[in-house]
Amino acid sequence: MLQIKPDFFIYVGIVGILVGFSFFIFFTYRRIRWLIHTMKKQEAKSPKLLASLRNLTLILMAVAISGMVLFMGFFFRAYQAFTYEEPVAEIITQPSDEPDANLVTLRQFLLDASPSSQEFLLKGDQWMLEGDILKWDNWLNFLGFHTRYRLTRLRGRYIHTEDEIKKEKTIYPLVKDEDHPFWRYLYKYGYRLPLVSTVFGNAAFQFAEEDKRFLIYVSTSGFVVREKARKD
Repeated sequence: MLQIKPDFFIYVGIVGILVGFSFFIFFTYRRIRWLIHTMKKQEAKSPKLLASLRNLTLILMAVAISGMVLFMGFFFRAYQAFTYEEPVAEIITQPSDEPDANLVTLRQFLLDASPSSQEFLLKGDQWMLEGDILKWDNWLNFLGFHTRYRLTRLRGRYIHTEDEIKKEKTIYPLVKDEDHPFWRYLYKYGYRLPLVSTVFGNAAFQFAEEDKRFLIYVSTSGFVVREKARKD
């Protein structure tokens, strides 16, 4: 699949504009020099009117086209920045022999490390993945800064509130230090920090009754769940 690279359009647009302005300055310089020589009554080669108009038109067209290419580059970069989804985990569900329980395999995609895989027995109708979200200011997303996150818990979830109250619950921590001082500080004072838009908790859940496979992504607005074809 062909991928659009915004930086290519941006570089081409900038180079085109710089070259176009260079030609425009050279064009203007030659006409000013001819005008000065004419005022001093010195001999100077007279530029042809039609040729000058043609050259000026070509220069302006080149600058205009380069500007359009530059605009396209910024447009593509903004589109990719605000629609980018980073894969963070994979969840595979399958029924269990135990009543009201499902076997869930969680595979986390860790930075600079091999994916870690764990199996959990969840009570409930759905699985729910929880985590912390750090959202940067929008202009930082445009520059390529992606939403930061931390997966904290995997739990079973019941559809009906009465079941949540009465039935057995299964909750599993995914981090050693759930009350990490860094994230505690971000929750309390993140809104005051420069460059930070907001810090909040987020959860994604889906049904866990059948053999299914889900990919969980983090976007600028939080976690996103997409069902994928099951890989046996």
